[in-house]
Amino acid sequence: MTEYDDRLREVEWYKAKFKENKQFVNNARKTSKALADAICLTDENFESLKRQNGENVRLKKQLEATNEQLETTILKVSKVKGELDSTLVEVSRLKKSIPTERDAAVQEFLVDPSSDDDSDNEASISEQSQESKDGPGDAEEGGDGDGVETLSDIVRGSTSDEDDS
Repeated sequence: MTEYDDRLREVEWYKAKFKENKQFVNNARKTSKALADAICLTDENFESLKRQNGENVRLKKQLEATNEQLETTILKVSKVKGELDSTLVEVSRLKKSIPTERDAAVQEFLVDPSSDDDSDNEASISEQSQESKDGPGDAEEGGDGDGVETLSDIVRGSTSDEDDS
């Protein structure tokens, strides 16, 4: 009987080994399937990263082109601003010179009462008497009714002429 018991133990041992090997095979199959899934996932992630990288490269090129356009635009705006500043300075200078030129023109036509030149005074007196014969200061001409046009009358007249246009 010992031989039978030995054989029985050996069969039990083989059964246990077979069961253990079967478990190893099942575990290996599960591991293999998990590895295959992981490889598929890795491939999908890799493809996704390649697409994103391609998109990022495209966006980077677009950003660089936009930056170049922006720099060009900034340079153009800076140039135009410089030209505008120069023009504004010129306009300001011209505005300041207009009253000076107008005053100079007015001074040419005004009679200087302190002048010692009698011929000018006589001419201005005869002009004044001629104006007083016409009437004391036309309403159109401005003036204060004394028939003599002063600097302030002329300036008022020239500013009212500017207002009319």
